Amino acid sequence: MEIILSVGNIIRDKAANTRYRVIDITDSKITLCEMDIKHLNILDNNFDTLMRLISDGEIVIDPNDETDLAYDINKLSTNVRDKFENTRSAVNEIINVFRGNYSILSTKKPKPQVNYILQKYSLPRSSFWRIIAKYFQSGMKDISLIDSKIYGNSKNVEYRYTHKAGAKSKHFASSGILITDEVKEHFDEAINELRSGRCQNITACYNHMNNLHYHKIDIIDGIPTISLLPVSERPTFKQFYYYVTTKISPQEMDLIKTSAQEQRNNKRLLTSDALNNVVGPGDMVEIDACEADVSLVSTTDPNKTIGRPIVYIMIDVYTRMIIAVSVAFDNNSFLGVTNLFLNLADDKHEYCKRFGMGFDNNDMWQSNIIPRRVRVDRGSEFIGQEFSRLCTELGIEKQVVPGASGSLKGIVEQSFHQMHSKQNMHLENYGLIEKRYDSKHHKEATLNIEQYTKMVINFVLTHNQEYDANYPLTKDMISENVDPIPCVLWKYGVKKFGNPRPIANKQQYLFNLMTPVKAKLDRRGISYKKLYYLTNNDPVLNKEMFRAGRNKIPFDARMDMRDVGRIYYLRDNKLFDAPLNSNLTGNADYAGMTMKQYDEYLSSKRQMDAEGKVYNQELAAYNYSVNAALLDEAKKKSYSDYKNMRRTREIEKQTKSHKEKIYSKLDNTTIEETTINTIPETTEISKISENPKVEYTDFSEAFEDFSNM
Repeated sequence: MEIILSVGNIIRDKAANTRYRVIDITDSKITLCEMDIKHLNILDNNFDTLMRLISDGEIVIDPNDETDLAYDINKLSTNVRDKFENTRSAVNEIINVFRGNYSILSTKKPKPQVNYILQKYSLPRSSFWRIIAKYFQSGMKDISLIDSKIYGNSKNVEYRYTHKAGAKSKHFASSGILITDEVKEHFDEAINELRSGRCQNITACYNHMNNLHYHKIDIIDGIPTISLLPVSERPTFKQFYYYVTTKISPQEMDLIKTSAQEQRNNKRLLTSDALNNVVGPGDMVEIDACEADVSLVSTTDPNKTIGRPIVYIMIDVYTRMIIAVSVAFDNNSFLGVTNLFLNLADDKHEYCKRFGMGFDNNDMWQSNIIPRRVRVDRGSEFIGQEFSRLCTELGIEKQVVPGASGSLKGIVEQSFHQMHSKQNMHLENYGLIEKRYDSKHHKEATLNIEQYTKMVINFVLTHNQEYDANYPLTKDMISENVDPIPCVLWKYGVKKFGNPRPIANKQQYLFNLMTPVKAKLDRRGISYKKLYYLTNNDPVLNKEMFRAGRNKIPFDARMDMRDVGRIYYLRDNKLFDAPLNSNLTGNADYAGMTMKQYDEYLSSKRQMDAEGKVYNQELAAYNYSVNAALLDEAKKKSYSDYKNMRRTREIEKQTKSHKEKIYSKLDNTTIEETTINTIPETTEISKISENPKVEYTDFSEAFEDFSNM
């Protein structure tokens, strides 16, 4: 029986009934973290021994005991979010320093790196170790770093103290005050004063705050004199100092005291090459996009040229392995970036099968990792808010190199040069874009995007197995006979430094890749850009729709801009998707369209509405002019006689009916007139017929005469 064990799995010792979380796997060992305890206990186990125990049934693989919960960082309160991001950054540094040797964390050996990180992020030691334990026990999921209380009964509610926190003063019966929102505003005002200049210090800003907000005016000898409030009616220096240290990091304090330029020049790590300060696989990646030197044709009509594709590449700095790639037509687009991150999570075997390709060695193309840092240029897709949001939510540190400084991300730039040099010799006369005036690339275009993607995959698989003579091998690498081949370097790096951070929660990862949208909720469902979405899997949504009624209530949702057919949202940390409501006429017609395609339809509709508005205005003007002319024609100089109005109305009614008789609608030339007797003759009628014949000028006179009989 094949045993499949991966990072994040839970295994259980049947004899001791103790559960462990798998946090790292190498060829020689498996690192476990004991679960269901409050302290940190990490154990290294021999790979073969543990697998044998699993085969013998002494250790079993348990299913995960919790569902993959997701979170929306934008819904966290400011304080909770700041604390979460600060803690996550510290945890990521701990992982980066100790990966491959996590067991050291649970020993009593001195750990100066940990002390430095705790001081850097101003984190208390005792609570941080509890956080680390919870993080490893959860399978290294970021949501474990968020206080679970905010998802319970106290969701999104900050604690409000009724008494001053902290130990009592040894020198005063009462000192300090309760820190309220108003006091925090005074503290923040003082912090802004601290940031205003190099000569400011915490003590001076504390005194300035007291003089502004915590003083009184006494009359001494008839002279107004300013004095501070008693110590029991103003914040202590210790309270103020603690608040400052939670808001200003040591790096920011150093920046305040010096300058950005001095800090960058004198206190940064002096880099000599791209590998300096890069610790193992997944620590640093470079991302860039490039227009390929080839013109392509349409997949639906090979006779139509569509131009150059855009290739995005993500390459690992330590190993030079290309770990993600995207081929599309999205240039300077965040959609192209998310395509790249989607490929980062793809099963590369399945991805290659889609294009009729494959590979045997799993080390040739890595997947399912989240890099710790990413280096990008100043392209619009990288400096925009959406990419910053994505990096923040994934816990990736973004580094933007200065403009016109491609050499600062030379690894990914070099990979594009290598790709073109290996492809261009084959693409000549098949759509190759040559830098010459007589280039006929658009006429010679032959490949479609599916075929060119195969060429890019072929380059990636070749690149990841290629010997790189320019790679700076270390003494240890040479001693262990490690070839400078990306897939070999990856295996070596994992063995030495440990596995990079995995995508522990695929659902959370995909949720982060989706774009937040400002949707609305009313009785028809979730609406966005005049589209309506509805799901049958969320009974709470129906209640919210009923409460909303005709009102449109803001609704936090996300959308994959590749398909407007569904909208996504979180409820109780579970991801729901709502498809287009097919019961609304025309609503579901847009399913499967990208947002850009739908925007074109929406733009056409807006153009039609604008033209229709002008058309209706012209029609209304004509309608108005006709009505006005009719009224002018009907004008008279005297009032109408309204006496005997009922009798007059009846005469007019019968006159109108006579004019609308069916006979007048028939073709009289083709119908022979016949006499139809519908009323039998009676004596009374016979008498009437004997009366002398009377001539009438119109029907109304005859009817009036008949009514008077």
